[in-house]
Amino acid sequence: MPAATPRERIGWLLRVNRRLAPDPRWRTGKVFAAAFRPAGDRPLAESQITRWESGATNAPRAAIRRYEELLGLAPHALTTLKDALDRANGCAAAPAGEGDPRRLHGLLEVATGSGPITGPEWDELTELVRARPGLILHPPRLWQELSQRLLTELAVAEDSAWLQRQEAMSRLLGHPDAGAHAVDACIRLAQDTGNPVVVEPLSLLDTTAHPDANRHIRRTIAAAGDDRALYGALLGAVRKIRARHFTRDELGDIGRSVAGLLGDPGLAGPLRPLAVQVSRALAGEVPRLEQRATRPEARLIAARVCSQWPVDQPAELTLGELVGECLHSDNPDERLLSAMFVAATPLREPVAAAILDRVVADLRGRRDTGLDAALRSLTTLGSAVHRPLIAQILTEREFGDRARYAAAWATPHCAGAFPEPAWSRILAVQLAAWQRAPDGLGREILHGVTYGIGTDNHRGLLHRVREDARMPPEARTTASWLLTTPALISAGG
Repeated sequence: MPAATPRERIGWLLRVNRRLAPDPRWRTGKVFAAAFRPAGDRPLAESQITRWESGATNAPRAAIRRYEELLGLAPHALTTLKDALDRANGCAAAPAGEGDPRRLHGLLEVATGSGPITGPEWDELTELVRARPGLILHPPRLWQELSQRLLTELAVAEDSAWLQRQEAMSRLLGHPDAGAHAVDACIRLAQDTGNPVVVEPLSLLDTTAHPDANRHIRRTIAAAGDDRALYGALLGAVRKIRARHFTRDELGDIGRSVAGLLGDPGLAGPLRPLAVQVSRALAGEVPRLEQRATRPEARLIAARVCSQWPVDQPAELTLGELVGECLHSDNPDERLLSAMFVAATPLREPVAAAILDRVVADLRGRRDTGLDAALRSLTTLGSAVHRPLIAQILTEREFGDRARYAAAWATPHCAGAFPEPAWSRILAVQLAAWQRAPDGLGREILHGVTYGIGTDNHRGLLHRVREDARMPPEARTTASWLLTTPALISAGG
């Protein structure tokens, strides 16, 4: 059976949220349709709800916003997912209109000032900017300030707040005047060795064909230096190649670089699947929905969850696809987006519990293949259910380097928080492990632990990491960088 189309996935998102809404009134399509339009307006036909939720017709952004309002969801919690899915499939909708210029000026004033700006406000501001391709700011450095602030917030935001800022940044990158400044901001952040966020600013460059973006992606792949930078560049290159951003000579350079990577037996494990994807994109291969098959374990997880909830079989099939992608896809962007689709529904915690059971069973069987993707998927789901397991892996000596690396990099932006004494214990154990084997993964494990301490907002511990000469340089510079960023942004903020 073919995988769900993007339109069907949006329909799934709407249907699951409505059918599992806390307010039982909305579980009946007829009642929901009757309430959809303001009193006195022409009623919405129940069949229209069915067409949107089945994917028979495309649900416009305004309709999705109305779902958010009626279901009591955070503003833009669902619309941002539609934006991200449309962008991933190269079919972003045109702006609805230029909107009120006074609103644009007001939002620009907030965004270039020192006061807080929320994810929905970033969304609205960049939609207004996108609707004005001829917009020019004076002085031009305002674009740079806007881009730098947005990227800094992206580094510390969580859940839907993070996705809203990523989509907002993609709109700036695609704007005729803002684009060059946004590209420069992405490159500067990626080159900042103290910043823990390297993949995102590089992969975001897939939005634009700007020559500076092309050049930086090509050079990063050729240099094959820092693994995180190479990871981000390969991820960005896949979509840029398919979007025909590169010249023939640039494609030739990338092809030679990737051939060298694939011929290197020492290439880090997570990098090889991405290098293969770049090679396939260069060869003109396009993934086809009908070639995908949901893995049995993903189907079992979906069946277990849906047996406890009033979810129909088509919704269960789509859930299985999403779970399979977030656990097994070779493309990190796809893993992330699939997990965020599940996270935007009431199924997030039941799915998280089922995935955790599978992870625990694998660890008991001494299997850690896929542990990194599974733990990070649990973090992306916005669940804290795996926090006890993370603490166990990072404080008990029975776990190997791969498990500790997976646990460390699942801590940044994980729901909930470890108290300071727990983090102190984790730091002490992992520092001792790195000192015993300084050539292993210990350096990157401490790097991930430091980032997790930062997103849990323990600034006192960050000061300790920064000042501790025994810590690896990456952890100390990341602690310093995190100490200079604004306070963390709450989910939806």
